[in-house]
Amino acid sequence: MEKTKPCPSTKRLKQNPPSVDRLSRLPDAVLCQILSFLPTKLSVATSILAKRWRFLWTHVPTLDFDGENHNIINRVIMLHKVQGLTTFRLCYMDKCDDYEFETWITTAIARNVQNLDIGLNYQFMLPRCLFTCKTLVNLTLFNCVGIPSSGAVSLPSLKKLHLYFVRYQVDEAIPHLLSGCPVLDELIIEGIVDKDLLQDGVSKHISAEMLTSLIEADIYFDYYKNDGESDDYFQSVVKFIDSLRNVKYLKLSSGMELEPGGDFGGPESIRRFDNLTKLELAIDWLFLTRFLKSADNLEVLIISEVDGYLRYNWMKPKQVPTCLLSHLRMVRIDQFWCTKYEFKLVRYLLKNSKVLKRMEIYSPNNEAKFDTLQKISLFQRGSETCELAFY
Repeated sequence: MEKTKPCPSTKRLKQNPPSVDRLSRLPDAVLCQILSFLPTKLSVATSILAKRWRFLWTHVPTLDFDGENHNIINRVIMLHKVQGLTTFRLCYMDKCDDYEFETWITTAIARNVQNLDIGLNYQFMLPRCLFTCKTLVNLTLFNCVGIPSSGAVSLPSLKKLHLYFVRYQVDEAIPHLLSGCPVLDELIIEGIVDKDLLQDGVSKHISAEMLTSLIEADIYFDYYKNDGESDDYFQSVVKFIDSLRNVKYLKLSSGMELEPGGDFGGPESIRRFDNLTKLELAIDWLFLTRFLKSADNLEVLIISEVDGYLRYNWMKPKQVPTCLLSHLRMVRIDQFWCTKYEFKLVRYLLKNSKVLKRMEIYSPNNEAKFDTLQKISLFQRGSETCELAFY
């Protein structure tokens, strides 16, 4: 009698035993860490998976609300048990009032929140207690209003401050806020609007005089010139840049044109950038002259793409800057268009940089690359060990 063959599905079951639920075998602390990467709405939803998961979400160190109904937020915060919040994110709540919003922020602060991310539609004033939080390390504000211009501001642990389209009531608000951030090392400001909701007040009203701990800065000035405003705007930009005197790495970009022959208020006004070792510029070349004279310890110089007319303002320093004689080791020039102004700059740097190790030049002008390389190769070099690379 012929034996019956087992069906393929039965055979697969015998060879592949049911998979083990490895996720559920993880410790609660690990599961909470995993849940912390989810929006709170999804984290709470895991409570239906099994008895063990029912209240696991209440121990997750992150609360992330985006567009949630105020009743849901109230209930979640009431049931949540963590007293050391890693992150609290609150964006675009539905149907809440001033009291509820302030209560949520106050609760987060009382639970020693470290990272706070608030996104609004200018409908609520930020509570004053936010600006005296001792545990905040990172603060992001988007479409918010209520930056204080007076009174106590003390954020002793704040290292990163990101402000996007923040509305302030008086010009002194932002400087007052920065004055209470003694260890700040990252500042992003984008689209700040003043009390009239019309003007960009970033460079006009901000002073970074108190940002002594800032070691890296990436700044872009976007300016549309209006009659009678260019001089004031330019002076405020220069003052702001001067205040970043302790930075080690500075990236500065703008489409703003300076007046030809401008001297930044005279040599006596030039601040020293003694800690600056890496500089990246995509801005009017008058700034290049200024930094070469004021950054004695500059080691890396990157000149990025900038509109052609902004290159015309290159002015050779009257004396060879100290950084060229003793520290500058690497120069990179992007978008080299083979103009006489660019050749003039390259010739000057090669001749006067005594310890330069490498100069890289990137040109989009493929047809002229060979001739350009031949021409630059003939320039006098102050450093016998300098390598020239042309791409």
